[in-house]
Amino acid sequence: MGSSGDRKPGQVDTEPMRLPINRSEKGVTLTEFAVLLPLLLLLAIGAFEYGMLFRDSLSVSTAAREAARVAASSANYGDADCVILEAGAAALQSFENGTIDQIQIYKSDASGAIPGASSSTMRRYRPAQPGDVGLVCSGEWFPIHLGSSWDPSDRVNDPGNADWIGVRLEYSHVYTLNLLWFSGSESLSDEAVFRIEPPAP
Repeated sequence: MGSSGDRKPGQVDTEPMRLPINRSEKGVTLTEFAVLLPLLLLLAIGAFEYGMLFRDSLSVSTAAREAARVAASSANYGDADCVILEAGAAALQSFENGTIDQIQIYKSDASGAIPGASSSTMRRYRPAQPGDVGLVCSGEWFPIHLGSSWDPSDRVNDPGNADWIGVRLEYSHVYTLNLLWFSGSESLSDEAVFRIEPPAP
């Protein structure tokens, strides 16, 4: 940098000044970064895992409603349960970090009531596993409990007196990263109820 005696009148010195580096300030900055980095990583992991959990929760709700819509239109056909199970599973088949635990098909009412797990109007299925016997729906589902009075042929679809049919889907969401609190799985479930549609005229 030139001396003040070398400058002409009115000339501005544009050369930046170089301030001495304070080593203690540099050390404080590194310490702060080391403290904040784990917190930032934790926030990022939490946002990712909760985002995936929220996505799966919405998808389970969508799958339950889709299966219930199919149930309302095909509830009293011979293979109605298989069609309902396929509709519920199809809505979640693209998910790799989770499994369907159970799908329940049951007789409900206008309030959306769910009968007991061993009720005569409750039919419960889970995906087939190695070693299962008595499989249904082309060997893809195992019947956990079949209500004695809730076969598809027993479901009423008379106009003005049609039954209400409900579908409940239970799903296990598996955390992707399995770090800290975000490990293992989370149980998700939802149900939907529709009135069985009358036959087409």
